[in-house]
Amino acid sequence: MPTIASLLPLLGALCLVGLAPAFAAEPSLGEAVRSADARYLEAPESGSMDDSPQIVAGGGEEGLPPLDQELSLGPLRVTLTYVEEEPDTSAGPQADDAPPEDGEIALEDIPAEAMLPGEFDLGETVSRVAVVTVYFDDPSPVAPDEGGDAMPQEASDSDVATDEMSAGPQEVARLRGPDAGVFDPPVSIQIAELDPGNAHPEVVVSFFTGGAHCCSVTHVVTAKAGRAEWTTIDVGEFDGGPLLAVDLDGDGVLEFETRDNAFLYAFACYACSLAPLQVLALRDGKIEDVGAEARFGPAHTAWLKNMILSVPDQDVNGFLAGYVGQKIRLGEGKQAWDLMLKYYDRNSDWGLEVCDGARNESGDCSGAVTMVTFPEALERMLNKNGYKIGG
Repeated sequence: MPTIASLLPLLGALCLVGLAPAFAAEPSLGEAVRSADARYLEAPESGSMDDSPQIVAGGGEEGLPPLDQELSLGPLRVTLTYVEEEPDTSAGPQADDAPPEDGEIALEDIPAEAMLPGEFDLGETVSRVAVVTVYFDDPSPVAPDEGGDAMPQEASDSDVATDEMSAGPQEVARLRGPDAGVFDPPVSIQIAELDPGNAHPEVVVSFFTGGAHCCSVTHVVTAKAGRAEWTTIDVGEFDGGPLLAVDLDGDGVLEFETRDNAFLYAFACYACSLAPLQVLALRDGKIEDVGAEARFGPAHTAWLKNMILSVPDQDVNGFLAGYVGQKIRLGEGKQAWDLMLKYYDRNSDWGLEVCDGARNESGDCSGAVTMVTFPEALERMLNKNGYKIGG
């Protein structure tokens, strides 16, 4: 008969086996997300090859002046030119204008042969602004004296109006980019089909506004259906560099693929924030958010795949907000919400202040400020921006 002493090792082993599940480490957020969304890891990339005429120019670097360019498709011709902007001297001399310290050599005293290529303008503060001009050569113009109206123009600072139809291509839009304060401003131009409801393709013009990670301001020059009248539509200002349209669903009509900027800085720093895919399309002369349409399901799947491959170890609330938003687009909001409730950072207070009044331009609240939990703040933000958690 075995003694108690001889059974102790066996009893200890059995106890450890029984306790093992209790001491097993919880999966990390990344492991939980990859487990919940394993079927998306093999999702193909979305979008089709685009052979539309394009100009992608500028990098902001100093060096040789940027070159004028142009592109055309059928009766459309687009030119890219530049104008120089002089620095604003109203604030007085800048630090760079200060006299050299003892032992330093003034720029004007450096011989030209000692300068590296591109350094002759070292210290030059001039910046350049991109100007995009769109011309349309109407294959069947209607002269005013034949009962038609002259080609109307948008009444704005960026467009040029004409009072009568003249021979040759007509200038239908002139867009001047912002002064981003750089030598070679980034800009993209594209002639592509965005609206099959009219007779001609559109011209996409996107400028860079300047800043470390901001922003692009994008316009579409489009003809009105059934009329030789062109108008310029403001697509909006978005985080990142200049935009090009892409064909996300492969139907030959291009859309804008961007991320919902409402999620940036909402619950974490810029670099710590992830945002759902946003799809914008041109319809009947207006820019609409069409991302909820079923035909963009593959694009949302590919977007989620890239999300779950980059789950952070810290500042997780910025990721979780975008993750829940993206899962809502795929009809899986409830599953993502339950995961968020388990893993959100309860020590972070970023974005948890709720103002019961209006905020001024500086973001200061005119009323009382209360603190809420991250799930409460996230639900408020999702509802405000049209994301319904669902089942």
